[in-house]
Amino acid sequence: MILLSLKKSLKVLILEVIEFAKEDFHKKSYFFVALLLSTLLIANYKFGLYPNWIRSSYYTGASWWVMPLFYLTIYFIAAVPTLLFRKEFSTLKNPNFYLKSGFFVALYGIAVGFFKYSDFSFANLTIQEAYFVKQVISQLKCSVFFLLPLFLMKLTIDKQVNGFYGIARNPKHLNAYFTLFLVMIPFLVLTSFTKDFLSAYPQFRPWYFDKIFGMKTWEYTLIYEISYAIDFIMTELIFRGTLVVGVMLLMGRSAILPMVVFYCSIHFGKPVLEAVSSIFGGYILGALAYQTRHIWGGIMVHICVALTMEVMGFWHYYFKNP
Repeated sequence: MILLSLKKSLKVLILEVIEFAKEDFHKKSYFFVALLLSTLLIANYKFGLYPNWIRSSYYTGASWWVMPLFYLTIYFIAAVPTLLFRKEFSTLKNPNFYLKSGFFVALYGIAVGFFKYSDFSFANLTIQEAYFVKQVISQLKCSVFFLLPLFLMKLTIDKQVNGFYGIARNPKHLNAYFTLFLVMIPFLVLTSFTKDFLSAYPQFRPWYFDKIFGMKTWEYTLIYEISYAIDFIMTELIFRGTLVVGVMLLMGRSAILPMVVFYCSIHFGKPVLEAVSSIFGGYILGALAYQTRHIWGGIMVHICVALTMEVMGFWHYYFKNP
């Protein structure tokens, strides 16, 4: 009975993605995006695009403009040719396409590029406590940058957009999304044994802290992981919310492929397997956001996957270091 329910739930999501892909598939644009992604992955993991050229901007103080410029370049290098191949000239001639999508992309880049908090002084805190506070700020900063501008956009320009950019009532297929996560668990567990995974996870390492703020280990770990989960909500809000549910009014289905390329690029500081899997995950979640007009499923899957990776990182550390 449970197996039947799992199969039925997965079938619902698979059919939604297949329906989207059938309607959206365009040979030239899909080939172009595949070639672009391959080129970017090689440029990053063989020639160090992000680690050697982009990441250094955080330490020179230039990240506040380098990151939005980098992401805008990535997005429009994908979006403009895709629209050209599809002969969607009306969209290309529409200034709202550049202004709206560019605003969302730049907003994300500015938020990610904000690194001034690293200079904040916490004179009354220990070194460990100050470092912990900065780690939490790094996870919550996108909320500070996103919510007010997007709220104003929703009240003025985007009144027709469903919910708050896909954070809507009565979401479809929510149980099926949870089933999708359950199916992913064995793959996440297997991936956790790779060298790249172990060098990157867990993102928060409580063993570097010792009774900060007089709290127990599980207490400050929980605070960080909650802030970590909130950051994933913001990620879904931008990528599947604004850049799919919000931009589809201008671009229709053509909004998905540029979002996928952009989404892959934000993983360039992660292991290569994670960057590659983000292409497929981004496409599937983008297609589902388009089909269902909400992002709750993406939020659920994203947070569940992220926290599972954290748990596996904890398990490997404490199991090997009892």
